[in-house]
Amino acid sequence: MASQAIAEKYRQLGGEAGFLGRATTDLTQDIGIGGTLGYHINYTGGSIYWTGTEGAHVIYGQIYQKWMAAGGPKSNLGYPKTDETGTQDGKGCYNDFAINGADTGSIYWTSQNGAFLIYGVIWLKWKAIGRETSNLGYPVTDETSTPDGQCRFNDFALDGNPTGSIYYTQSLGAFLIYGSIWLKWKANGGEDSGLGYPITDETSTPDGKCRYNNFAKNGSPTGAVYWTSSRGAFLIYGEIFLKWKSTGGEPGMLGYPITDESSAGDHGGRYNDFNKGGSIYWSPATGAHVIPGALPGEVSWGGINIVFPSGVAAGGWVALTITSGGHTTFRGGFHDSGLIDYNYAVACVLVDVDIRHFGEGSTTRV
Repeated sequence: MASQAIAEKYRQLGGEAGFLGRATTDLTQDIGIGGTLGYHINYTGGSIYWTGTEGAHVIYGQIYQKWMAAGGPKSNLGYPKTDETGTQDGKGCYNDFAINGADTGSIYWTSQNGAFLIYGVIWLKWKAIGRETSNLGYPVTDETSTPDGQCRFNDFALDGNPTGSIYYTQSLGAFLIYGSIWLKWKANGGEDSGLGYPITDETSTPDGKCRYNNFAKNGSPTGAVYWTSSRGAFLIYGEIFLKWKSTGGEPGMLGYPITDESSAGDHGGRYNDFNKGGSIYWSPATGAHVIPGALPGEVSWGGINIVFPSGVAAGGWVALTITSGGHTTFRGGFHDSGLIDYNYAVACVLVDVDIRHFGEGSTTRV
C-alpha cells in the first residue's frame, strides 16, 4: 500500500521529469515518534512520506531541511499531513504535520525569513486567529524557550516588520501579544522585565476605548500595558498597579493609565496619571496612594498643590473627610527625604456644584 501510494503521488508530480527528479533510495521504513510506522522514498529534489493515517505527501527544500533538523518523523511534528502548499497571499508556503491523525503543527517558509517551526499549543492559538492571514503574519522564530525555562514562544512578522508573539506556559496556556502593546512590552525588557509574561490575550475594555494585556511573573500578577488609538500604549505595574486594581481598574474612578510609571523627581517617588483625572503616587516610605482628580457627583477635589524641591509630588497624599454632622477632617502624609531646606505645602478644598466651600485644610513643614 505504501509503495503504491508513493508511486501515485510521484506520478502526479511529474515523475522523473518533474521537480523531484529520479529516486535516490528504495522504499524505506520509518519508526516515528511514539512508534508510529511510516515509509518514504528520497528523490534528487525532495521526498515523499506515507503513513496509514496521513497518506502520501511531498516535502522538499528548506521546509524538508528544517523538519529533518528537528528529528523528521521522530520530531514533535510527526509526519507530513499536506504537500508543500502555497499561502493565500503568495508570500510563503508550508507543510502541516500530524501524528496518528492528530494535528501537531506546521513549518512555514518565506523567501524573506526562511523556514520556521510552530507546533503544539502555540500553533493552535495561531491557527485559531487565522494563521498567516492574522495580524501576526508569519513565524520568524522556531518555538523557543525563554532563558528562565518557564515559557516558550514564537515571534512573528509581516512583510519584514515584527508584529508580535505568542507566549506559552504550562500552567496558564498560550497568549497573544502584538502591535503597540507588544512594542511597549519589548521596549521595557519583554519577558526579562518586571512584568514577566502575558497572561491574557490582547483584550478590549468593556467601553471599547482601550486594549490591554495583563502580565504575571512566578505566578503573581505584575502589571499591564494599556493602549488607546489617541494616546498610545502605557505601562503600569507593581504597587501602583495593585492600588489601581483595588480602585476598580479601568472601569473605576481613575480610568486607564495615560502615562507610563514615571519618576516623581529626586526623592524616590513614582507615579502614573489616569484619563479620568487623578494619579497614583508611590514611594518606599509611604507606599501607593491615590490622588484624585475631579470626582463625579455633587462634590469635587480642588486646589491640591504639593511642592518639592523638584517641583513634583513624590509619595504624598491628602484626604478631606466630611461626616454626616458636617465636621471636616484633613489628613495628609508626605515622604521626608531628610534633606535640609526640604519644604512642602498642601491645600485642599472640597466644594459642591455651586462652588460653596465645605472645608479646607493646609499644612507646612520646614
